Amino acid sequence: MRFVRKSLTAVLVEKNLINNEQLREARQRQQGAKLPIQDVIVEMGFVSEKDMLEVLSNVFQMPIVDLKGENIDANVVNLISYDIAKRYGVFPLRNEPENVVLAMSNPQDIIALDDLKLLVNKSIQPFLASKSDIAICIEKYYHVDDSLYDLLKNIAEDSSVEVAASGSAKGIVQSEMLQAECSPVVRLVKVILSDAIRNRATDIHVEPQENFVEVRYRIDGYLKNILKIPTEMYSQFVARIKIMSNLDIAENKKPQDGRAEIMFKNRKIDLRVSIIPTYYGEKVVLRVLDPQKSKIELSKIGFSPVEVGMMQTLFTRPQGMILVTGPTGSGKTSTLYAALGFVKNETKNIVTIEDPIEYLMDGVNQIQVNPKRDVTFATSLRSVLRQDPDVILVGEIRDSETAEIAFKASLTGHLVFSTLHTNDAVASISRLYDIGLEAYLIASSVVLIIAQRLVRVICPDCKSEYVPEAQERAKFEQSIKKLNIEKFYKGKGCKECGFSGYFGRTAIFEIFQLSKKVQDLISQKASAAVLTQEARNTGMKSLAESGMEKVALGISTLEEVARVAVVDMPIDAPEQKTKREKPLILITDDEDNIRKLVAMRLKTAGFDTIEAINGVEALEMAVRNHPDLIVMDVMMPLMDGFEATKQIRSKLETASIPIVMLTAKGDANSEVQGLDAGADDYIAKPFDGARLLARIKLLLKKKG
Repeated sequence: MRFVRKSLTAVLVEKNLINNEQLREARQRQQGAKLPIQDVIVEMGFVSEKDMLEVLSNVFQMPIVDLKGENIDANVVNLISYDIAKRYGVFPLRNEPENVVLAMSNPQDIIALDDLKLLVNKSIQPFLASKSDIAICIEKYYHVDDSLYDLLKNIAEDSSVEVAASGSAKGIVQSEMLQAECSPVVRLVKVILSDAIRNRATDIHVEPQENFVEVRYRIDGYLKNILKIPTEMYSQFVARIKIMSNLDIAENKKPQDGRAEIMFKNRKIDLRVSIIPTYYGEKVVLRVLDPQKSKIELSKIGFSPVEVGMMQTLFTRPQGMILVTGPTGSGKTSTLYAALGFVKNETKNIVTIEDPIEYLMDGVNQIQVNPKRDVTFATSLRSVLRQDPDVILVGEIRDSETAEIAFKASLTGHLVFSTLHTNDAVASISRLYDIGLEAYLIASSVVLIIAQRLVRVICPDCKSEYVPEAQERAKFEQSIKKLNIEKFYKGKGCKECGFSGYFGRTAIFEIFQLSKKVQDLISQKASAAVLTQEARNTGMKSLAESGMEKVALGISTLEEVARVAVVDMPIDAPEQKTKREKPLILITDDEDNIRKLVAMRLKTAGFDTIEAINGVEALEMAVRNHPDLIVMDVMMPLMDGFEATKQIRSKLETASIPIVMLTAKGDANSEVQGLDAGADDYIAKPFDGARLLARIKLLLKKKG
C-alpha cells in the first residue's frame, strides 16, 4: 500500500494548532506576502515558532538543530555567501568529507537545496532550525561591510542603550535580523544613539548620498559630521529605525513620522522620528528628547533674577495672553514648559495643544494635533474651553480662527500661553494684525511678549581671557562702555567640549511688558517704531543688550551675540570643509627628526600631512581635522600612543580612522598592547620607508 504524507496545513488543523478560518486568512495574506505558508502562520501569531518547527520536523522527517547550542565552524561560512544565505534562509554548520551540513527553516524549498548542492559541489545534509535563530547566526558570522565591521570592532559593546518595546512594525517583512542584538545593524544603531546622547546631541541626521550615507549630530545648535556608513546596508539601517518607532517598513515613497523610547543608563529618552524620501534614499532625522529637560526652571533658562520675579508675578494673573516669539530652534518650547512648571499646582487645570508634544509633563493634560482626524489647534481649543481650564498652552498661533478663539479665551478668565514666529517682540503686534485680529482685542488681552534666541555657553574647562579685535567689538562699543566690560572670554577648545570652545546653550531675551500707554498705542494702530520707542522708554532691553549682559558675566562671547542678535553685522561663516584632493595623514611623534622624515616620505608619495608632538595634540587634531590615517608613536609625554589610540577609538567620529603605530618598542607584548588598543598595524623603528608607505596605502585602500 502506498504511503501518502499528510500536508503541513492538514497536520496543523488536525493537531488543533489552527482552525480552518485561520488557515483561510493565512492563505489570503500569503498571496501578497510571497512567503511560505508556515512563515505567514507564525507571523500572524496563530502558531508559535517552536510548535511550527516540531510539526515541520514530523511532516518532513527532518531533524531539528538548536543553533544556540551548536558548535559552529566559523570557516564554513565561506562556502556560502551572505546574499545566498539571506536569500534562501540557510546557514552552513559543518563541511564534512561527503556533504555540507546546513540549517534551514523551509524544508519544502527544493530549489534552494538543488542550487546549494551545485554551489558547494557536494551533497547537502539539511537540518531544521527556527527562522529567527538562522537570521541571528547570519548576522553574527557574516559581516555586511568590512568598513562597518572595522568600525564596530573598535567600539566596545554598549549595554547602556536598550530599546523599549513599542509594538511591532507594520508590513510583512523578514525582520528577525533587524531585531537580533548581535546584528551589526542593531549594534550600529545603538552605538550611534549612545554616542549622540553622550555628546549632548539634540538631533541625529542620517542622510544618504551617492556613494555613502552621512551621519551628523546637531550639538549646541550646529550640525557636525560624525561618520559615514556604507550605502549597501542603509536599507537595513532605516528598517531598524522603523521597527523601533513602529512605522511601515514596506513604505519608502512617503514621509513617515513616529516616536520611539529608549533607556540610556536607566534613564528614559524619547526619540521623535521623521523619515522623508530623497533622491538617494530615505533621510532620517531623530530628535533626542530628554524628559528631564521638561522640568527646567525659569531661573535656569537664562533670565536674570529681576526678570524671573517680574514674570512670576505676571504668570500668577488669572487671565491674559503671554506670547513667546523667535525662529525655530530658539528655545521657545523650553521657556513655555518652564512657565507651565511654575504655574502648575493641584488647584489648576492646565491643558496644552501641541504639534508635536515635545515632553510629557505630570499634572498637565496634553493634546497632540492631528489634522487627518480634524484635531487642529482651532477645533481642539473649542473643545478645551468646555473642559473648565485655568491655563491653556496653544503650541502656535498660525491662523485667524485659532488666534481669535485664543485671544477671546484670554479675556474670559483663562491664562493663555502661545508662540509666534517673528524676529522681535514688537513685530509680534504687526504679525497679529496680519493674521486678522482687531487692535482692541490685542491691546486688551496681551500682557507680555518675550522674544528670544539661544547663544552658546563658553566651555568652563577651557575658558580663557582674550583681547577681541577692534572690528569684533566695534558694534558693541556702547554696551561695552555702559556695562563697563573690561575682560572678555572664550573657549580654547578641549576634549570635554569636542574642541569647539562651547558647552551648552543659554537664552537671551527681549521682554516686552505691555503698559497702559503701549495698550493705548496698539488700539490706535501705532507703528512698530513708535511701539519700540515706548517699550524702550519703559525699560525693554534689546536682544543684543541682553546678550551683552551674558558677555559681561563671562557666560558667552561677542561672536555668539553678534551671530544671533545683530542682523546687520557681517559675521564670518563657520569654516566649510572642502573635499580633499589628497589624503591627509596625521603624524604623531615627539621626535622632530622622525616626524620630518615620515612627512617627507609621505609628501613625496602624494599625501598631505599634519603633525602632533604628543597624544593630547593627536586627539585634538583627530577631532578637528578628521585625517584619513594616523601614524602614532608610543612613548610620548602627556599621553602615550596606547592611551591616545584608545581615546580616538572611543569616539564615534574618529573610531574609523586607520592607525599605524610606529615605535621603538618592537617586543611582542607591546605589539599586542597596541593592537588591543585599536591600532590597525604596528611597525617597529628603525623602519623601512617603502614598507611603511605600502602599509599606509593598503589601509587607505581598505578604508575606501
